[in-house]
Amino acid sequence: MYSINPKFFKKSKYQKKINDKISQCLTCERKCNISLGNSGFCQTRINKDGEIFTIVFGCIPALSFNPIEKKPFFHFYPGTIALTIGTYGCNFSCFWCQNHHLSHPKPSVLDRIRKEKQFLSPEKVIDIALRNNCKGTSISFNEPTLLFEYSLEVFRLAKKEGLYNTYVSNGYMTEDVLKDLAKAGLNAINIDIKGNADMVKRYCGTDIERVWENAKLAKKLGVHVEITTLMIEGINSDEQIINKIAERILNDLGADTPFHISRFFPHYKSNEHGINTPTSIHLLKEGYKIAKNTGLDFVYLGNLPNTDYEHTKCPQCSKIVIKRVVFGIEEIWIDSEGKCKNCGFPICRV
Repeated sequence: MYSINPKFFKKSKYQKKINDKISQCLTCERKCNISLGNSGFCQTRINKDGEIFTIVFGCIPALSFNPIEKKPFFHFYPGTIALTIGTYGCNFSCFWCQNHHLSHPKPSVLDRIRKEKQFLSPEKVIDIALRNNCKGTSISFNEPTLLFEYSLEVFRLAKKEGLYNTYVSNGYMTEDVLKDLAKAGLNAINIDIKGNADMVKRYCGTDIERVWENAKLAKKLGVHVEITTLMIEGINSDEQIINKIAERILNDLGADTPFHISRFFPHYKSNEHGINTPTSIHLLKEGYKIAKNTGLDFVYLGNLPNTDYEHTKCPQCSKIVIKRVVFGIEEIWIDSEGKCKNCGFPICRV
């Protein structure tokens, strides 16, 4: 197990020793009890000599330059580019995973990490971002919480250079981890609300209430929050589920919290679950109507390009203030303070 680039090892900041053979990882809400020589659920945290270590610190197999809209963030520095990085592994078990080649690779996560040789330092990440005119960083592709200790160093360095920092996350980190991320410089988080409690427990093996609590905490800490739900027909497409998610966003996070309902396309183990076709456009549009009727100001349909459902309308004057094409900005009527140029209503962070 330890035939891994030693630079990838970093002692986990949050852990608890249970006994001489078992230690508990306190990075995410799974809180895995890990015995000597073994890994936790995500396979990126191991018990080495009685202590928990991450083995993906600086192990970055995925790096690209993405429009911030691709995350998706529609109300956070629109039109900018974020240096986007990710590693291996995940603390969820979603059969529909869009990035399963990283989250649940074949061969196993541990085998893939063993084969990686190149170490990417936090300093190098910031250097790459600055040299390529990026306005910030985004940790995504797989679950960014697995890069927690690495994120802290990247965020602190980015903050000094005036860059923003973002997470695209399932929101299942522990409270201490989220507070540390915000303190280090996390500016925005897009949290994936996958469905209701029963659906998330069945297909992800996790507790959706912990995700909602983190969404509220992030907002309280001053982190910009956007919510995404990947609508999967027959799994979480029921109008009651969409209505409850929208109402929860409204009541817990506020009417100005953007809600992205994204179209599902079959991936990973979808066929094994009998899900062979994309979500119908009719269902997506119905979901949009349901969410808007709850009183949310900003609702979008994702993976449905070249439609009016990707534009931003001002809730006060009803005029289009950001016109998008796929992940690009075609026209924008936002002033330097992020307000609508027509009526002054606050729209986004800039």
